[in-house]
Amino acid sequence: MPKTGQKATKGASRHGPAQVAAPRKRIGRPNTGARITEREARRRKEVALAELRELEVRQKRGELLDAAAVERRWSEALAGIRDRILALPDRLGAVLAGRPEGDVRVILRQELEEALRSASAAA
Repeated sequence: MPKTGQKATKGASRHGPAQVAAPRKRIGRPNTGARITEREARRRKEVALAELRELEVRQKRGELLDAAAVERRWSEALAGIRDRILALPDRLGAVLAGRPEGDVRVILRQELEEALRSASAAA
């Protein structure tokens, strides 16, 4: 008879030691408690490698951009816009003083458009 918790296999006798059937080999996933078979692990690995190769090809074709580089470029462009706009009062204060309201609006619009155009050209 098998001991508690053991599974008797064919050929085990009542007086001889019981053979315990080996469990299917499984690989555990950390922190999830889920277990997968080696076959499933190999399948997942192959899928992940195929996806990685596809990303590499798309990057070489120029279809993908580096997120950090995009973020840097946007930060630089926005900082340039901010700096140009914040510089307007110092540049235009004396020029606009005493001018009629209509002239002030035209000059401000021109200067703002120029600041945005130059930022657009730099991007």
